[in-house]
Amino acid sequence: MSEQIASRLVRSITRTTLLVFLLTLACIDGQIRRLFFGLRKGRAGAVWVHGWSKRIVRALGIACTVCGPLPECEAGRSMAVVSNHLSYLDILISSAARPFVMVAKSEVRGWPLLGWITAQAGTVYVQRADVKGGRTQTHAEVNGLMAEAFGSGLPVLFYPEGTTTDGESVLPFRRGLFHSVLFANAQVRSAAVAYKLSEPNAGASVANDVCFWRDMEFVPHLFTCLGLKGLEGHLQFGDRAVEGGDRFALAVNARAEVTALYEGLCSASVEMLPEGVLTPHSPRVSRMTATT
Repeated sequence: MSEQIASRLVRSITRTTLLVFLLTLACIDGQIRRLFFGLRKGRAGAVWVHGWSKRIVRALGIACTVCGPLPECEAGRSMAVVSNHLSYLDILISSAARPFVMVAKSEVRGWPLLGWITAQAGTVYVQRADVKGGRTQTHAEVNGLMAEAFGSGLPVLFYPEGTTTDGESVLPFRRGLFHSVLFANAQVRSAAVAYKLSEPNAGASVANDVCFWRDMEFVPHLFTCLGLKGLEGHLQFGDRAVEGGDRFALAVNARAEVTALYEGLCSASVEMLPEGVLTPHSPRVSRMTATT
């Protein structure tokens, strides 16, 4: 076994153990806060998840840059944020940037530790017909769940591609959840996420070892991903509202905005910069620095 492979294996074992420990600690902390301090799902839960997400990102050695104005709900109006989707890390990095109410597939609710943690943030779980024993929810059912999420006063983040990809392109957006956005008269903002390996990792690539797509197995992929060194996550928010008179136009226009942001990230228009340094491409740049 080469020294590089051995080092990656040690990182994988160390960070996987640390991740399980932190998730367990988060669950214990959440239960204590819920039982004794009245922690409630929704806004308070999302703020709590935001704090733990920042700790986990740093502990796992992921250097993150957040660019653009953070989404903030205007007085009296809800907000939806839509993004491309590459990996399970997207949710972690987004939650570390600011509190969001997330939309996730219904299977996430049953995941050990993560299912309970995401529920505390008021996550909207969308049931799909292709899940065993499941059925596609009606517009009325989804509208009700989304209305409750919008009622938290926090931006609601979802991934309209409906799946993860290798990052080659942004897939056409599914229109379903845009029906709920229009029903709630919510403003739509765009976001994009991209990843980079700033250090050599023999045989590794972002497309195969960071992006989680095709029929990849979660646990082996996560173990490999956590062994990477120099992993950077770049998150950029759009600076204007996405317009569209119906869900068809809104989906098309939102995809165009997200694609433009993503292509900007991929062309290195946003670099890893010291906190507080601004570029013409980003009115706001902050950095969550890895500690391990």
